[in-house]
Amino acid sequence: MKLKEEYKRIIVEDFEFAAKMMKENLANDAKLFYFSGTWGALSRIFNLSFDPELVFIHSVLNGAYNNVLARVTASKGGETSVILPPDYFDKLAACVEDLAQRIKENKNAYDVLERISLLAFISTGNGYYLLKRGAFKI
Repeated sequence: MKLKEEYKRIIVEDFEFAAKMMKENLANDAKLFYFSGTWGALSRIFNLSFDPELVFIHSVLNGAYNNVLARVTASKGGETSVILPPDYFDKLAACVEDLAQRIKENKNAYDVLERISLLAFISTGNGYYLLKRGAFKI
């Protein structure tokens, strides 16, 4: 990733803060709110320094947010066919921490983004079904 150290620092700090707040808050709404800060931070950096890798990371994070938001909203409306595991947001927060570390060290983050995508996938009907069938573990 070709970013100035200052911009990487901003991203890392925002990601670390988001992960911390996700762990500290009890309500899923609040956890999801802080998760949204990850792709929000990247959106702000785009305007200062564009990097295609950031677009990819943003796309994964934003897509994950939208999937999980749909699940949380459906659950609040009484839909109970898909139930997020109790440690779901802790795992998502751990991914955000891992992603921050990879960005900080300028290392490839594909496997972390894959884990985030998988976590987002289990918030969908098909993903939850496959998780329950044992097709994969989180």
